[in-house]
Amino acid sequence: MGPGWIVMLADVDAPSILTAMQSGYYLGYLMIPWLILITIPLYFIQELTIRLAIGSGKGIGEVLKERYGELVALASLTAMVVIDGAAYIGEYSAIAAVGLMLGIPVAVSVLLAITLHSLIIAFAGRYKAVENMLLAISALILVYLAAFAVFRLDYGGVAQAFSAMFSPKTYSSGYVTLLAANIGAAVMPWMLYYQSSAIVDKGLKPQHYTHERFETAIGAIVSEVLMIAGVIVGYVIRARGGDVDGFESALKSIMGIMGAGWFYAASIGLIAAALLAIFVISMGFAYGFGEFLGRSGFRNRFSSAKEFYIFYLIEVVPAAVIVLASPDLARLIIDIMVFNSIALAIPLILLVKLTSDKGIVGGFAIGKARAYVLYALALIVLALGIYAIV
Repeated sequence: MGPGWIVMLADVDAPSILTAMQSGYYLGYLMIPWLILITIPLYFIQELTIRLAIGSGKGIGEVLKERYGELVALASLTAMVVIDGAAYIGEYSAIAAVGLMLGIPVAVSVLLAITLHSLIIAFAGRYKAVENMLLAISALILVYLAAFAVFRLDYGGVAQAFSAMFSPKTYSSGYVTLLAANIGAAVMPWMLYYQSSAIVDKGLKPQHYTHERFETAIGAIVSEVLMIAGVIVGYVIRARGGDVDGFESALKSIMGIMGAGWFYAASIGLIAAALLAIFVISMGFAYGFGEFLGRSGFRNRFSSAKEFYIFYLIEVVPAAVIVLASPDLARLIIDIMVFNSIALAIPLILLVKLTSDKGIVGGFAIGKARAYVLYALALIVLALGIYAIV
């Protein structure tokens, strides 16, 4: 296991879990067919990062700079700062909510998260140690798979949800908003930066291409299965009189409906999801800017890649300050996820162009048909996100 698995489990971050729960709460099983279908583009989009990294031996940040110049590369990275900042707010809000449920002040919870995030500097120069830590955190998120064992899935309801996809009446404004939010929760720009650069950082070569693709495919399936588990939990919470307005209300509902044991399990999974995302998002940002400036990756010591480690440390701070000032920002999660679906369009289009160029990725280049399909997908996602907002 490596970058492919880690990025897909980081994809199921705390805001994504809340989005899934709210989907089940407000729409029942209606989002499950889409989550199953989203697995396909999720894999094929992330698979592009494997082609780019192995075909060129470089991450997206470096290739963008070489191919399109400093202005385009810097613009893409600057946009990612905004996207990442919104994501961090969701992660810190989740950690703060768990802390409050356990009687821990928000400031203590957030500062502990920042401290854990900063400790990774101790592994400078040892990529494998960093990867092993991330793999261990990712395993804790799998606790949400217990939803399939605790609650019986109504397969008849799932079949009805598939039928509803073909009914125009289904597509209310609330349905479209949650659909856009779930798409935004599936593929986020920082995932593209992280996986391509982590592959380079790990030193994967063409002979590792098939294994990395398989790992990414398995991770894509598991990530969407976890989202379906969240939908089931949200559906049950509504059926039993609970609420999922935010992280704290969702945890209180789990406590009241399922008991203390499941509350603690859900809390551990939520914290793990938030922490893994914080690590991976900031790594994606640091990789991108480090590559832009010429030196990047955990394979380098701090002294030889200062910019990479500094960017890794500082990007998480502004969002932490915002959450400390106003911790009840989880209500913005759906809006943030819809925004992600819009923000994905530009980096995806650039990535498709890069991986279509044999001069960059050689024999790993994609064909015209696949490129056109991905361009169309980017435009559809963009249009859906804009429609959900207006």
